[in-house]
Amino acid sequence: MIRLIVCDLDETLLDRDKNVSAGNRAAIRAFEASGGLFVPCTGRIYTSLERTLRQLDALGKAGHYVISTNGALISENSGKVCCAKGVPADKVQALIAYARSHGMGVEVFAEDGTLYHEALDERELRDLPLFVDDPLPLPEDVSFLKDIGVAKMLYERWDMPYLKQFAKQMDPSLKEGLEISFSSDRYIEINAAGVNKGEGLRMLAEMLKIDMAQTMAIGDNFNDLEMIRVAGIGVAVANAPEAIREAADVVLEADHEHDAVAEAIERFAL
Repeated sequence: MIRLIVCDLDETLLDRDKNVSAGNRAAIRAFEASGGLFVPCTGRIYTSLERTLRQLDALGKAGHYVISTNGALISENSGKVCCAKGVPADKVQALIAYARSHGMGVEVFAEDGTLYHEALDERELRDLPLFVDDPLPLPEDVSFLKDIGVAKMLYERWDMPYLKQFAKQMDPSLKEGLEISFSSDRYIEINAAGVNKGEGLRMLAEMLKIDMAQTMAIGDNFNDLEMIRVAGIGVAVANAPEAIREAADVVLEADHEHDAVAEAIERFAL
């Protein structure tokens, strides 16, 4: 019996307009009515999730959780942070300097909930308000970040083959102590070593005393890979790339535009 579902948001639960469909909402409500717990598990920062949590009727609810910034933060929806593991302070300035020297767009997710950005593609700048209120330009002097902490960073370019080659060629000493993954066809995701969605799932399951065999993970992209591998049932939506489909226990018939999460819940969790 599945007791805990962790689910990616963008290109998995959410449609192209960043909404939770009526079909997905109904399936999630039925799962929770049966005693299950549905947990968004995202690369985004917690403060960007208000719209989604409202649509899930989970905003501000004690006993409901979010795994954010790829597992760096586990938060109760009441606002309490249960667990945090950010990017090492000595790496943050070096990563920003590296992005600047290579003309790479960069996003910095501070642990206080602020998103800082620099040199982003126009499409990315247009979409930022969908994810977070009041994103701020990254100042020239970034030494202040060591005092507030950084949950996660992104390098951004709308060219995934380029990003994969770029990550491969990054200075090994810079990558040491970091977890590198990819998402949404335009991001290199940068977390502290050992931080990923799979580890976030493991930590939450342990905290809630739920056996991993009673968990299901649903995702679409490379930053979902670890949670798909470690969950009792690892599920890929139909729009997932081949490498994710191969790692999953199940590949759904539906994609994120057609109630994929509802399909997974109805087949395996009700």
